[in-house]
Amino acid sequence: MPGNDVDLLLGTAVTAIDRSGSRIELADGSAITYDRLLLTPGASPRRLDVPGGDLGGVRYLRTAGDSERLGAALADAGQVVIVGAGWIGLEVTAAAREQGCEVTVVEPEPGALLRSIGPEMGETFADLHRAHGVTFRFGEAVIELRGSGGRVAAAVTSTGAELPADLVVVGIGAVPNTALATMAGLEIENGVIVDAALRTSDEAIYAAGDVANAFHPLLGRQVRVEHWANALNQGPAAARSMLGQPVSYDRVPYFYSDQYELSMETCGLPEPGRYDQVVYRGTGRAWNSSRSGWLAGPS
Repeated sequence: MPGNDVDLLLGTAVTAIDRSGSRIELADGSAITYDRLLLTPGASPRRLDVPGGDLGGVRYLRTAGDSERLGAALADAGQVVIVGAGWIGLEVTAAAREQGCEVTVVEPEPGALLRSIGPEMGETFADLHRAHGVTFRFGEAVIELRGSGGRVAAAVTSTGAELPADLVVVGIGAVPNTALATMAGLEIENGVIVDAALRTSDEAIYAAGDVANAFHPLLGRQVRVEHWANALNQGPAAARSMLGQPVSYDRVPYFYSDQYELSMETCGLPEPGRYDQVVYRGTGRAWNSSRSGWLAGPS
């Protein structure tokens, strides 16, 4: 983008950050100096580390290409096992059912979306999926994948159940890509620690997006948000901060999910233990928490 004085280096890997020399080192042996550096390496899907985890037909969802390949695979799959009843797992579950697949969801927690929105609304989503023919196996974990001809054929759970599977989709969270920051000696804890101005423990280095565990002024604690809305808004804020403008990133975390006929939008972080009560209003279900200040429900 020469008109904006931006050099875009595609297919170029950064191998190290030399903080003392204020430069990044590239895989081809060259280096680029910086006055300010922004880290936005994102996150990677957490892998299912069990025997058979490398079989064909075991899928993860992160990129647009992953989505396209998964959509094609669902069209040919009869029996699908979803590992994880979080947002990724349940959204893929809805897509699989709409393709006519038989779906079983395996989740070690006692309910769906438990860590994201608590047991009350988690059960609302679980009931929605049950109404669409989904089977849940809560309190169980997948401990092995068995295959035939190099492809997955079954998932074995911690209770010994063997679930037939043409396709296994793993949605067990994401891991922030902190390797470069760790090697550089930056402060790391569930991502790269940054302040409200998105500065790391090195005042010349900033971080944004999935990798950034940022201090949130309104919540009074560190928060790492894995949603495109956060990356969309945090990037420009980091740029302003790097240019010396006053920045206090205090946007309320936002996310949404569409599953079957239900759409949900959430502002805030309604995690278990961080709200006082659940209130249902209207013909559908709306819910809020006076303490955390969040409101969500069908839209």
